[in-house]
Amino acid sequence: MDILGKFTNKSERSEKTWKDAKTYFSQRYDLLKLEFLEKSSQLLSVVFSMLIVIVCALVVLIYLSSAVIHWLTIALNAAWAYTILCLLFVAIIVFVFSKKDVLFVKPLIRKFSRIMYRDEVEEVESENVVKDVEDEYDMQKGGSHE
Repeated sequence: MDILGKFTNKSERSEKTWKDAKTYFSQRYDLLKLEFLEKSSQLLSVVFSMLIVIVCALVVLIYLSSAVIHWLTIALNAAWAYTILCLLFVAIIVFVFSKKDVLFVKPLIRKFSRIMYRDEVEEVESENVVKDVEDEYDMQKGGSHE
């Protein structure tokens, strides 16, 4: 009877272990769903806020351009006013396209990476701060020559 009791205990233990494993994986799956929901909502909020900013900027640009056209038509004739405003818009477009990485791409990538990989980004940033402090200390000592 003693041997039969040992087998039933192992069976009960494996059953309990299986139940615990199922509970663990179920809770882990729920945690992953919640993390995905949090990150996707943060990403969508960034995208929607950018869209709102772009729409507001376009409205301001339209009103400002109509005011500039009105002022320039009073000072000059209408053809020169539209030509000057067109050249101004072309200059703005060239500037924005030449600086698009600095103005849009890098900040958005930085923001998205902070949302998606919060722990890793904080770790890298803390390492960079430590490295910057060490470099500053070396420069004060005069030990760094590049």
